[in-house]
Amino acid sequence: MNLSFLIPTKNRPNDLEANIIAIGQLDFKGMDYEIIILDDGSTIDYSPVIERYKFVTYHKNKFSKGISSVRNDLARFANGKYLIFLDDDVQVDKNLDLSVLSELFESNNKLALIAFNITAIIQFDHTVNNDSKTITVNQKSLKQIPFKKYQLYFDASISKNVNYISYFIGAAFACKKSLFNNNIQFDELFLWGNEELDFSFNIIKNNYEMIFHPEFKATHFPKKSVIISDVNNFNSFNLFIANRILTAYKNLPLVYSFSYIFIWTCYYFILSVLKFRFKDWIYGIKLGIQKSKKSKRSPLTKSQICYLKNNYGRTYY
Repeated sequence: MNLSFLIPTKNRPNDLEANIIAIGQLDFKGMDYEIIILDDGSTIDYSPVIERYKFVTYHKNKFSKGISSVRNDLARFANGKYLIFLDDDVQVDKNLDLSVLSELFESNNKLALIAFNITAIIQFDHTVNNDSKTITVNQKSLKQIPFKKYQLYFDASISKNVNYISYFIGAAFACKKSLFNNNIQFDELFLWGNEELDFSFNIIKNNYEMIFHPEFKATHFPKKSVIISDVNNFNSFNLFIANRILTAYKNLPLVYSFSYIFIWTCYYFILSVLKFRFKDWIYGIKLGIQKSKKSKRSPLTKSQICYLKNNYGRTYY
């Protein structure tokens, strides 16, 4: 088996079907592939979609376990040598050259992960013309690529060329199955948010490399977060605060860890004041401390920090 397409999903059957259809339009050039879906405790029935695509393998969690756990489980289910992870609300470009993807991995033993060139389509409103019976959708596109705006401002060419990178966007990426076989996986303390950055640090700590490839394109149609407040009071706001603290504690040397936590907690404090979410800010900090106590520090070495600095990474924040 050459390729495994791995799709985590929750309460988005229509998006999932569009994702499956897009995969079916690819030119596989004789390569073997599989599509595996893991439903993270949906309350919406997926059977109408799954029954239409008999070649898809579908699993479902009885209760939600979070994105990190789901991605790890998908990797365990996979038979492919190379894994292509796609969020359920993503569609790969039909011109994706899978043979190039395979050749890149085959030609470089240190290459662990390829980040896709993702375009997010944000629909922000629509207008209805009753006279002509037409609907006009107003939308904008945003690039979800592993470079910051200031980096692109000083060198716009980095998004147009193959480049080494220090992190990736989880909506669409490819990696080697061997990473998971060697216990390089997503930390399941990251229920949602920042899990890609922590996974990137894990790759770098094991002296592997990552690249961004501009020709590996995907379109993201982001929907409302599937993280819903529950008895544990989890939501995307307090989880991001907690996971920033956990990321710094686990991965950064002390000087960077202190600055990283200080800057991000201040940033979220300002947001909490503006959005009247001070209780979430407090809870996020408490949760971050609790998670850190369950984790183990393994700071990046000097050479690994150099990799970050040389490949569009940031250390102080």
